[in-house]
Amino acid sequence: MKLYTRLLVLLVSCALVVSATSCKTMILNAASDGLAGSNKKGVPAKVKATDPNPMMAFMGEKDPVIVQEVLPTILKLYEIMHIENPEHQGNTIMLGSLNVMYANLCVESKAELMTDPRLLDEQTAEFERAKLHYMRGHDLIFGAFEARWPGFYKAIMGTDENEIKSFVSKLTKDDVNAAYWACAGYFASFALNPLDSNIIGSIKGHIAVLEKAAELDPTYSNGSIWDVLTQIYIAAPADFGGDYDRGIYCHEQALKCAGGKLAGVYITEAKSICIPNGDRDGYEQCLNKALAIDVDADPSNTLMNVLNQNKAQRLLDHIGDYFLEW
Repeated sequence: MKLYTRLLVLLVSCALVVSATSCKTMILNAASDGLAGSNKKGVPAKVKATDPNPMMAFMGEKDPVIVQEVLPTILKLYEIMHIENPEHQGNTIMLGSLNVMYANLCVESKAELMTDPRLLDEQTAEFERAKLHYMRGHDLIFGAFEARWPGFYKAIMGTDENEIKSFVSKLTKDDVNAAYWACAGYFASFALNPLDSNIIGSIKGHIAVLEKAAELDPTYSNGSIWDVLTQIYIAAPADFGGDYDRGIYCHEQALKCAGGKLAGVYITEAKSICIPNGDRDGYEQCLNKALAIDVDADPSNTLMNVLNQNKAQRLLDHIGDYFLEW
């Protein structure tokens, strides 16, 4: 079902709910199933490889601006459904994912362009907005997991390794997508403020969730899980879960899964590996590899490749910010 068709279903369903309250639950669940692509328990709908993917309306877009303009409206529509039907885990997870997407595409990406020192206060405020939505997305998804497995949220946010292991073991392949978006939002928030004590103490639990997700579906989204793990293993202090060698391994897995089609993995290498090692040549090589990718070669990653190529060019243009000029 195409994205605009799903939105139409949502609007019609909401109208029906008002006029037929006796059927409210049934209608809401049916609408939520269709919009979320998963049922009330969060189990994704079974789809064939030949079925159209409505997310292509986003991920296949070469113009980031049009996505940035429409995403806030879509986010609010899903939020309306969540308010009306809060127990539908599929819709809750989708709303959480959309919050993380919104934070990245519509807030943080724009804030990164505010390089004029006069815009520092505005940029800082936008980064705070990004953190708000990253954490809102994380909490929505973990809230769905908590409803399924009471105690999950506390365990993953805590430091008891046995508790973490026990709850992580409950995840199945059907939970990989939700786990990825929740942890991606969490670690994106950490990247914006690595000194946030509310986050740094619970890194180990979130690493465990992502490691389980990578075990269940190692090729998920062309290596996206491995890419996030690379960044956090290398960035986090050793006492809080950091492990440089494991980070390098995860990066190798990300490169393997990406197959030269994703600009993001090269940006990760440039920022997470080359800069700390003072490897200016490697930095330039990685970013040029990102820029050389054909964004039309893999339509499912067109949007992210366009955004990441823009970022790669900015990083090249500001190479002097990261390496000393002699």
